[in-house]
Amino acid sequence: MIHKTAIIDKSVILDESVEIGPYAVIEKNVKIEKNVYIGPYVHIKGNTTIGENTFIGTGAVIGEMPQVLGLRENIGNLYIGKNNIIREYVTIHTSTSKDNTTFIGDNNYLMGFSHIAHDCKLSNNIVICNGTLIAGHVIIEDKAFLSGNVVVHQFVRIGRLSMV
Repeated sequence: MIHKTAIIDKSVILDESVEIGPYAVIEKNVKIEKNVYIGPYVHIKGNTTIGENTFIGTGAVIGEMPQVLGLRENIGNLYIGKNNIIREYVTIHTSTSKDNTTFIGDNNYLMGFSHIAHDCKLSNNIVICNGTLIAGHVIIEDKAFLSGNVVVHQFVRIGRLSMV
């Protein structure tokens, strides 16, 4: 089901089981696997792949260009694994180069208004609560839990089973 007001570039690779809500915009170079739900007003762009059974809530911006001074075009990559829940108004940026990838593993829960910057690597079964901001080049290992309104500086590693 694709809402009649959604705008989808002809080059997008889209499984027939994907559901896309009203006023969603999906730009070129995006691949979306089976059983993905994309809510209203979601914007997906960049070289982005979204794995199966992922939920993307209202107003999320996925695959935006990194917030890096001097970067003039969105040349990086974003990979989102399967069974992720990405709630309302979450932002996730692509990597800063075509040779790297911002990576979100499987079974993660990113709550509303959280942000994942460029070149981050998130493993599996992670919870990131509302308003949490993850700067560039951060690594978060399996089953970490980041509470609400946490700010993580760039180049930090958060270990397996950590609570912040």
